[in-house]
Amino acid sequence: MNGGTHLARALGSLLERRTSRRGLLARAALAGSALAVAPARYLLRPQTAWAVIAPQSCSSGLCTDGYTAFCCEIQGGHNRCPAGTYVAGWWKCTSYQGSGLCHQEGVRYYLDCNRIPGHVFPGGCQCANGDCGRRRVDCNHFRYGQCNTQVAGTTEVVCRLVICQNPATVPGLNCNGTEMVDDNTCAHEAGCLQGLAVQLPGGGGV
Repeated sequence: MNGGTHLARALGSLLERRTSRRGLLARAALAGSALAVAPARYLLRPQTAWAVIAPQSCSSGLCTDGYTAFCCEIQGGHNRCPAGTYVAGWWKCTSYQGSGLCHQEGVRYYLDCNRIPGHVFPGGCQCANGDCGRRRVDCNHFRYGQCNTQVAGTTEVVCRLVICQNPATVPGLNCNGTEMVDDNTCAHEAGCLQGLAVQLPGGGGV
């Protein structure tokens, strides 16, 4: 028996003991993805399969385009900041022509949910949902800075919200009216921004 066969059987035995039969297939598929993109790192370091699907592991896909994922992609469809983050700044898309959230207004306001200083976001810099076809999470060290100015410093943008009115007019977001524009993001979409995705009251400030 060669080393690869022995390792495969050992991993299979371990998974069988720790998972249900239904969960086994999902875990095996995820492990296979991790092995495909980073075999040595996955086998030799004590981390989850999710943790290795990072931008540097991808040869193509949205995870390599430099932009951050939408929060609804990692929040079960909810358009709100995750725990351990806060709204740190915003910008405007002045000519939204898609069919998703804010299509009636024709403009979109994007808000960055940055990691709260002193907190650690689970998994660190990664592709959303472990998928090279989705944008990155907790990677870009950046802050526009119009919101929650009582929080000092700059941390990583974990994910982005979308709302349809100026953030300076939304109670609870704690944003000022200094306007930034990036129309390059007007074409950015996610399935979870269709239909009923809305900004939840009080979902952004700290």
